Amino acid sequence: MSDDEEIRAQQDRFVFEVEDAKRHFGEWDMYDPVCWAILRVVQAQNDLAHAYEQEACYGVKNVIEQATAERLAAIAVLQKTVEEYPSALP
Repeated sequence: MSDDEEIRAQQDRFVFEVEDAKRHFGEWDMYDPVCWAILRVVQAQNDLAHAYEQEACYGVKNVIEQATAERLAAIAVLQKTVEEYPSALP
């Protein structure tokens, strides 16, 4: 498999995973603290993608650093929450 084919296959898999996650996103339990932590990570990822756009297109400064810091904080909260509620029951 060539590098281009490998990249394309990886992209296709990524798109499939994202679309599958979106299809089932509404089936989460609002009382599960892990779900809330995951939502924070998803929002932080969206904010980071938006920050890249803001810096690249509009020259806005420091947004990538701020968004990266929030993503790292969100990931830390997710890890702690999974450790505290491994069965997803409060």
